[in-house]
Amino acid sequence: AVNDDETQLLIHLEDGTTHETNHLIGADGKWSNVRRSFPELRSQSRIITCPSFGIHLDCPSLPSGWKSDGTYVIQPIHKEECQFYILASPRPKEEGLSISMVANNETVTKFPWLAPPEDIKEGDYGKGGWEDEYSALPKGAQTESSTLAENLEKLFREEVPAFYELLESQKEVVFGSARINRRVSWLKLIPGEKNEENAYTTRDGRVTLIGDAAHAMTPSMGEGCNTAMESGVKLVQCVVEVMKEKGEVEECSAESLKEAFLRYGVRRPKEVVSVQEMSAERNMIKKKQ
Repeated sequence: AVNDDETQLLIHLEDGTTHETNHLIGADGKWSNVRRSFPELRSQSRIITCPSFGIHLDCPSLPSGWKSDGTYVIQPIHKEECQFYILASPRPKEEGLSISMVANNETVTKFPWLAPPEDIKEGDYGKGGWEDEYSALPKGAQTESSTLAENLEKLFREEVPAFYELLESQKEVVFGSARINRRVSWLKLIPGEKNEENAYTTRDGRVTLIGDAAHAMTPSMGEGCNTAMESGVKLVQCVVEVMKEKGEVEECSAESLKEAFLRYGVRRPKEVVSVQEMSAERNMIKKKQ
């Protein structure tokens, strides 16, 4: 958490220590405590949950004959009926295969055993740390995991037989590793009152947000990490820009840092929001009309 006494920011860390600072960059993820500590940042965004979710599996070694230079998209035989697809991505140095089955609410209608964990209630955001995003099956006995593995193996064998044959020699490990994640979510900006521009920075220019803390998005386009790194670069560019205008060479003054935070905070949403919305749209698996 962060306390603001209008002269200093007091930062409370998980280990009980505190730190004082004039300026703060919140890079603490989708469930950002920094964002939630400031009403003007908290009130202009909300978590949106999409109807899609993922089932993740690990294949410890690359299947025989599998090329390691790209991601493969695998469709089921009855794709309109099943409403899912599979992404298979080789890991670096040929250290196995990461398999993600992308499904949605309509998939659960046909395969109820694929139902994801319940969505997080707003008051519980962030309480589970990173596990909030990657919660597996509800806590329970080994029989639940065994049933999931057996059902997935049967589904792969019937709907993606060619892919299943490649995995068959490692099937116990692959299907035994299955984990159902929560429905994907993203951080949507809400238009401010009195036509105020959305910004990633507080009005006093002392706190700004980057990465998922500012613009968390769904994983469908793989742009979350890219836009996070770009936001860091954009913030630095604003700092350099202001320093040049003020003739500062070796040190950035507190006033210049404030101006840089404000510029970045207003400019960056205009560049990122469209990417977030496009990514969220791609999380919808639509039936052909």
